[in-house]
Amino acid sequence: MNEMKRSVSIHLRSMQQEASNTELFRGIIEAFGDEMELTAAPEEEDTLLEIRTQGTLSRDADGRISLSYDETELTGMDGSTTTVSFTENEPETVTMLRYGSVTTTLVFEQERRHICVYETPIMPFEICIYARRVQNELTMDGGTIVLDYLIEIHGAKAERTLFELNVVPTDQ
Repeated sequence: MNEMKRSVSIHLRSMQQEASNTELFRGIIEAFGDEMELTAAPEEEDTLLEIRTQGTLSRDADGRISLSYDETELTGMDGSTTTVSFTENEPETVTMLRYGSVTTTLVFEQERRHICVYETPIMPFEICIYARRVQNELTMDGGTIVLDYLIEIHGAKAERTLFELNVVPTDQ
């Protein structure tokens, strides 16, 4: 099978909120039950980002589906390209590659923790990704990817992000 490419319209929605102690330590709380009580930090306002852009959806000979698009000033990553990819036989493991003004590889695998490095113009830093949910219904005909994950920045700050990509081919 040769590589296949399609032009697509992308609707990206990302909701970020500071993660509470309860969210981060849910497993500990469940293990100790009523014996342990953690109080949540005051919730700050959620950050909602919504972007419509154009991109390219492709499938290579090995069955890897990739969605690529250019970042914008709104995301704070202007000058970077993002590629979200997965193999057709493992759609529940999604990789997000960013390169340009910022560079990283993030791995999203439901209920698994992955340590990643984020390279910025100022300095690199380590982050941990814990995917609470990976819902991937993207095919070469379009579809949706939803990632609900916690991101911890080197033990200092944690955020919960709900990231949704809706993809519609424009070359039909």
